[in-house]
Amino acid sequence: MSRKMLYAALSGILTVGVLASCGETDSEEEPPPEEDPMGEDMEEGDM
Repeated sequence: MSRKMLYAALSGILTVGVLASCGETDSEEEPPPEEDPMGEDMEEGDM
């Protein structure tokens, strides 16, 4: 009987953890860069 309770508690904890990690975040994402940062250093003839 105690194993069933242990398994039930662990599965509940796992379920809550999975559902909590799938929620939305409040942080704002950074906008994508306007230009390629690697392209700024290169001149037309370089490669």
